Amino acid sequence: MISNDIDFDAARRALASAGRTQIPGFLQAAAAEQLHACLRDEVPWEINERNRPPVPLSGQPDEASLMAEAYRTAGKGFHFVYDRYHMMEALRDHRDAHLLLHPVLRFLNSVEFIEFAKFLSGDRQIRKVSAQATRYRPGQFLMTHDDKIDSEDRRYAYVINLTRRWHADWGGLLHFTDHKGAIVDSLMPAWNTLNVFRVPFQHYVGLVSPWAHEPRLSITGWFLP
Repeated sequence: MISNDIDFDAARRALASAGRTQIPGFLQAAAAEQLHACLRDEVPWEINERNRPPVPLSGQPDEASLMAEAYRTAGKGFHFVYDRYHMMEALRDHRDAHLLLHPVLRFLNSVEFIEFAKFLSGDRQIRKVSAQATRYRPGQFLMTHDDKIDSEDRRYAYVINLTRRWHADWGGLLHFTDHKGAIVDSLMPAWNTLNVFRVPFQHYVGLVSPWAHEPRLSITGWFLP
């Protein structure tokens, strides 16, 4: 599934020195296309908003009101609203067995991928990989945070970007900030790229512009011991 044409040594050095790296052309072309089609056409998305349990899109009667409330709350502190599909819960609960995301989750926890994660990060304690599919539509966002939580020892975060075409003025970039809140780096959600960064590291996903022609699609999660 992983492309054979990547300079992983360079990516490893970048991650060690800067705490973040982006790897273009990460998946083999056919695998990237199949995953994109799955995320675009097949996933039963739910709206993930900080102040309430995730709600299936089919059961959300007034999304405009939800978004308006999210914007009001965002002015008071950390907030987010985006679409998600929790791959680990779905596999555990035997839901949506037809989805390609289930074998993808198994691959992310295979010996091959775990060894790749250990090599890339230099952390030999990594034993498993969590995963969720995410979709950001116009108006959705994820405010500044560092991914560190007490209940899970997250060592590195990753994002497999699967949006076919993206433009910077569509928003939705992954921004990294310093302790003063200034942006130190920004990564485009470019087609078939892998982003990996050390936890904790302050970052946010910029609000997706109303004129974005496509949703921002990805598979995200963490490398865990």
